[in-house]
Amino acid sequence: MHFSRLPDNTIWLCVMKLGAEKDIRAMRNCGWLTTQELQRNTRFRFDNDRARDLMARWLTRNVLAEYTEQTPQALIIERSEKGKPYLATLPKTLSADALHFNLSHTGDWVVMAIAKHCVGVDIEMTERKNDVLAIANNYFFGAELEELRSFPVNQQVQRFFDYWTLKEAYMKARGEGISLGLDNFGFQLANNTINLQVKPKLKDDPSRWQFACQTPAPNYRLALAHQNQQPFNVIVERFWAGGERQQLAANNQYQWQP
Repeated sequence: MHFSRLPDNTIWLCVMKLGAEKDIRAMRNCGWLTTQELQRNTRFRFDNDRARDLMARWLTRNVLAEYTEQTPQALIIERSEKGKPYLATLPKTLSADALHFNLSHTGDWVVMAIAKHCVGVDIEMTERKNDVLAIANNYFFGAELEELRSFPVNQQVQRFFDYWTLKEAYMKARGEGISLGLDNFGFQLANNTINLQVKPKLKDDPSRWQFACQTPAPNYRLALAHQNQQPFNVIVERFWAGGERQQLAANNQYQWQP
């Protein structure tokens, strides 16, 4: 998808699922990844962590090359002072302000969001043994904890991951990560709406942002943050290491099968 064909209010969500060892080998040997990327990959202790890292790097180069009409190996991907990746090699027809992307991965899935405005994505596994209320007590903002406790007990875990993924997506969209301060912003999820609240020190206008939460696959929760005052649409495509791809959903119903 070339950038000129991506509408201003649309997010292109690209997804991959952890595959067989032959697929991992194919990505490792694709010839697109730099020596530094491959060396960094070997530092992961566990096979699945190495596989997810390879998938993320392979998907990033594959998708950005198509979006910018360049070759994957020609891309120079750098990081800001606060760790947010950005593309340093842009064609003359594309300004840096017109290309925003973000990645997240957990469990079996790697997801990448691309848009013409600031975008953040976070995906989390919801099957965990953590005491989510204890985590919420330490990290939630304002009335978030009270609101979470107001939901029926059998809904609290799922709702916790709504808040958590939204927080991650917003921090990543701003490009500041945890340095933004979890105690400086929060969300209200009552009445099937998602409303952002921020402290004045963040110098942000919540009306500039749009958010969404979905359950894209069983036991996973995903959130998107988009700095656009117009409600956004989502186009979802699934990629395979062999080059195959499939459009899964659109119109903000972006579930995919495990």
